[in-house]
Amino acid sequence: MRKKLSMLLATVLTAVTVAGCGASAGSGAESKGDDHLARIKAAGKITIATEGVWAPFTYHDENTDELVGFDVEIAAAIAEKLGVEPDFQEVAFDGGLTGVTTGTFDMMANGVDVTDDRKETYDFTHPYAYDHAVVVTLASNNDINTFDDLAGKTTANSAGSTYEAMGVAHGATCSNVDTIGETMTLVLNGTVDATINANTSAQDYFKTTGTTELKVAAMDDEVTMYAIPLAKGSDNDSLREAINEAISELRDDGTLAEISNKYFGADITSN
Repeated sequence: MRKKLSMLLATVLTAVTVAGCGASAGSGAESKGDDHLARIKAAGKITIATEGVWAPFTYHDENTDELVGFDVEIAAAIAEKLGVEPDFQEVAFDGGLTGVTTGTFDMMANGVDVTDDRKETYDFTHPYAYDHAVVVTLASNNDINTFDDLAGKTTANSAGSTYEAMGVAHGATCSNVDTIGETMTLVLNGTVDATINANTSAQDYFKTTGTTELKVAAMDDEVTMYAIPLAKGSDNDSLREAINEAISELRDDGTLAEISNKYFGADITSN
């Protein structure tokens, strides 16, 4: 009887152990199967790559040194809609894009243009702002009046940016710098002939510095769309949908327009 009881107890314990292992494995598999949005919510934060040196999109307040800017506030508002905290990580433009691809960053907020080439690497959210690329030269420069006039000239731009690619495509030799201030300085001191940049950034630079030595020599007719790049793949499907919903809500309730007017004095969030 005792032997039978021992055997019965062993059988029950074995069954419980197996069931317990099954539950643990199932829980682990379920956790492992969670998509990117679920992992972000579980962590309670979303990691956002941004330069921090490209006013008025992402830069540091000169008085408080706080990270501020149009993209910074847009990204923070999106994070709030997702129910998580924004965790901004300041990196060079190309490093931010690479980090999104490798999973170092959950997303990037830095006036990232939607282009056909980038669509091959990233899945973009809906656009949240619209702009135009411009060529900035010395006010005294009469040789550059169109993008085609950049052939054989020199420009300065962020490495990996659309503006660098545009310069190369039009035959210019591009120097890579980290900040919009540096690009303008190189034009001012004659180190380069021009810089290609966002019209909004150029106008903000003219306004904040009061310079009259620079001008917009040419503007691209094509509209630039700014959106959030995410790593390609189904793992980001629900995250992209959630960000799209957040952008729509922020546009509908006037938050996008309010942030845009704060930094640009105009609403660039509607095409």
